[in-house]
Amino acid sequence: MTEVELVGNAFCLDFANTVNARPVARRDWLATEEGALTWAAATGHPLDEVGDLAAARDFRETVFRVFQPVAHGEQAPQDDLDRILAVHGAGVLHARLDRDYRLTWPPPRTVEVLVWEAAASAVELLTHGPLDRLGECPSCCWVFLDVSKNRRRRWCSMTTCGSRDKSRRYYAGRG
Repeated sequence: MTEVELVGNAFCLDFANTVNARPVARRDWLATEEGALTWAAATGHPLDEVGDLAAARDFRETVFRVFQPVAHGEQAPQDDLDRILAVHGAGVLHARLDRDYRLTWPPPRTVEVLVWEAAASAVELLTHGPLDRLGECPSCCWVFLDVSKNRRRRWCSMTTCGSRDKSRRYYAGRG
């Protein structure tokens, strides 16, 4: 498998970016147990066992449907916002506050825990922002939080979509 890219700058956005392109994906980290284990370990959220990948993929799309329109200054669908809140509430019922006052979940760590963590991250980002710094890569549709100093980030990453887009424009202009 290819290397995991974490460019969202928020766990919920990296979770939404576990599929590399929409609507037709060339790679999906949540398609196989091996992929889910690799992605979770790369994010610092290793799994003990995998669990229900179909439910995780479904929630991933909910997260994307919330943040993609917000990245364009539009309203997120209320049904999807309600779903994120419901999943977050279910996760809180299974969580503990650790001594650093963060939500943690007891073992076993499965993709269900990743979903709860993504929901908690989404609620945090939606309620505390900065939503005006959300962006969407025009090439692959990944969503990201622009933490650049000048607020001009355009692509998911310059090394992937940025250089590909610039090369495409360069060669199109030469022809």
